[in-house]
Amino acid sequence: MKKTNFFIITLIIFLFQIFFTDSLTIGNVRPDFLIIYILYTSLIFGRLLSVTLAFFLGILVDLFSASSYFGLAPLTLSISAYLFGYLQGKYGRLLPYIFHLFWISTFFLHFFIINYFLFQTLYMSEKINFFIIWFASSFYTLIFIFILQFFYPLKEASDAKVS
Repeated sequence: MKKTNFFIITLIIFLFQIFFTDSLTIGNVRPDFLIIYILYTSLIFGRLLSVTLAFFLGILVDLFSASSYFGLAPLTLSISAYLFGYLQGKYGRLLPYIFHLFWISTFFLHFFIINYFLFQTLYMSEKINFFIIWFASSFYTLIFIFILQFFYPLKEASDAKVS
């Protein structure tokens, strides 16, 4: 993939995250397209590029949005990118259910950390409602990943050769 194509795709995903996620918000639940992009970037390019990209995209999201917890997005995206990077090129070496279980559990960890900081008081007072919001936000974004699977499966992304 050429550097200009990579930069253009990154810019499009970033702008889509900033401008269109508010219109897709249902209650307190909003999709996170950056984590989907970081997942695919980690599978294709590996840890180093994806962690760096995740950190800078997280900083930009915190700067351009009304985030009350500055640094939360870079932290969670970088942790997720590091863990996703483990799966680069391993679809054939791991059992498929282990491969998918790993990225899904990393995905849920990302949303747990975000929701814990955003809804700390809810976690302390009403754990059931906190877990409902956590699962709802995770599944809402998972729906977009499953739709994307029809166009570009994770198996192909994990086995992609970077030129």
